[in-house]
Parts: sequence; C-alpha cells; structure tokens
Amino acid sequence: MAIVGFLLYDGVVDGVDLQKISLVISRKIGKSIEVVGMDKVGSGYHSDGFKLTTKGGHNFFLKQIKSNNLGFEIPERRLSSLLISNNMCHRSQVKPQSIGVILENQDEFEIIPEINEKTVIYNVQEFQSDGVSYWSLLQDRKYKLKVDEDDLVELKKINDYINKIHKIKHPYKDIGLLKSVYNDGLRSILINPELTVTLLQDFTDSHQILPTKEHGNYVGLMLNLIYKWKDRYDRLVALHGDFWGTNLFFKKNGSIWVIDYSRIPWGDRGIDIACWLSQYLWFYHETKNPYFKELGEFFLDIYVEKSGDKEIRQAVSLMLGLMGVIYISPRFYPDLNIEAGKRFFDNILEILKSNQFVWTS
Repeated sequence: MAIVGFLLYDGVVDGVDLQKISLVISRKIGKSIEVVGMDKVGSGYHSDGFKLTTKGGHNFFLKQIKSNNLGFEIPERRLSSLLISNNMCHRSQVKPQSIGVILENQDEFEIIPEINEKTVIYNVQEFQSDGVSYWSLLQDRKYKLKVDEDDLVELKKINDYINKIHKIKHPYKDIGLLKSVYNDGLRSILINPELTVTLLQDFTDSHQILPTKEHGNYVGLMLNLIYKWKDRYDRLVALHGDFWGTNLFFKKNGSIWVIDYSRIPWGDRGIDIACWLSQYLWFYHETKNPYFKELGEFFLDIYVEKSGDKEIRQAVSLMLGLMGVIYISPRFYPDLNIEAGKRFFDNILEILKSNQFVWTS
C-alpha cells in the first residue's frame, strides 16, 4: 500500500497506530472499523488534519495538535483545546459529527469520556492528618518584634521544599521549545483565565486604589517585564504555581505538607518566590512591623544560598504585579484597609517600574 509522504510499518503511519485508532473508534460507535490509511489533508494555526481511510469506506478526520510556540507544548493544554473543539462540534448538531478525543499515553489508548456544562470535575489528593497553615502562623505574629531561631528553622524548611521543586528541569532539549514553554509561563501571569486580566474586571472606575482608567498603565508595566524576560529558557523550572501560606502547612512534628499545585506548571522560579514574598510585603504594610521585612529578607537570602539564583530579586517583579491586584481585589477583600492597601500597592508599582524587589516605607 502506498501512502504519499508517510511511512507505514506494522500498522503505524508516521507514529500513529492505525490498529489502536480502529479499536477505539469501533468501541465508541459500536461498529467494527478498520483504518487502513492516513493522508495529511491540511495544516492550521495550531493543528494538522489527516484523512483516515477505512476498508468499508467510512472515513474519518483526525486532528493532531502541534505546538507552534503558542503554549501547546504543555500537554494539558493540548487536551483542553481538543475537548473544547469536540464539544463545539456536538453542540452544533450538524454533520459530520465529532467522535471524541483520543488520549495515547504509553499503554493507554482511549477516547476520553464526553464532558459538558453538567460535568462535575474533581481532583483527589492525599491528605495529612494535622497541621496549621503558614498564613495562620503569620496572622498570629503581627506583633512579633524580631526574627528568632524558630522562624529561621521554618524558613529553611520552606526553602528546602520549594528548591526541591525548582530543581526539576523540563524534559525538552530543543531550545526553541524551551523558550516557548518559558514565555508561556510569563504570559500566563497576565492572561491565564484566573489571573490578572480577569481579576481586573472586578475593579470599577470608583475603586480607590486601582480604578479602571489606570488598568492600561498597570498592564503596560507588566507587559514591559514580559518583554524584558522573554526567552530566558535558562531559568525554566517546574513550579508549584500558587505557593503561599494558605497552601503550606506545618505539622506538629515540624514537617511540612503542601497542597493546590495550579495554574502555571513551568516557568521562572521567580513566579513561586514572588507569591511567597507577597505575604511578608502585605503584612509589613498592614502592620508597619519591620519583623515581616526581616522575615522576607531572611527568606530571600536563604533561597539565594540554596538555589544559587542571583537574579531572583529581579525575577519576582512580574508575578508581584499579579499579587498587587490580588491583595487589593474587591472580590477577595471587600473590607480592605484602604490605607494599608495603598501603601502595599505603591510598593508594587515601584517594583514593577524598577524591576527590582524593594521595600518602600
């Protein structure tokens, strides 16, 4: 059998196992299907299209995501894109209809169950039996005057945890792909559906700190930092993505456990460290207590010592732009202390403008 442009070997065409494709389609439609050929019929912005030819003449269209430096290097996003495409086709109720989204993962080769607006989605994680959040510990220390040995022990344990994650390197070796993944992490801070641009929509033009008319200037400062750090694939590491005190717990025996990995799987380590530093920055401006500034400085010093990252004071700037929005958000903090919020936000503005982590008075 001749298939132009593709190599057929033991039922595999250009890496696609036609026998497995046949089996999953057959199970899905309740009819025996044998795919015998595959031809490329088109190429779009983020995917390639193929015609699957069967023995019985019942042909199919196969779409495969390609990265194209658009963020689809992240496998979870490829899945999301095709699930959206599949459901859009079903919703239209016109022919030809979508059969489903196939997932190939080593020995697994399955069509993913259909999802829609009524689908309930869960994630299950192991749970530890005891512990208190670090955020709660900070709340109880608003009047503490000096960093002590207990604080330093905690900071070292926290640093050990996050450094272990940051030592994980991306499996890609191609520099172009590594740049794309790194840049996607930067963009996500601004445009992830849960993050900056979405949260800004809660701010009206009467907001006392960040009115609507100032949003363009604020986003512009963040965009400038995205451009400044673009392509720094040498800084690409695995991330927690939501690394702050409500997600980290100290157990009674002094060990820690962490929950809620989310949003940005790969990126600059400054993303996680900025989330963590924002706590100290907020409590410092809320309480005017230099204890929290001292905590933040000790944390940074320990992180630099353990990671060797000499650029971390600059690398946190972009993510602190997001944290500046979160801590004064009317959605999360409707009873915000406006004076403390202004001091905190002015500090964030200085960081964004200077691309340097600083403490303002």
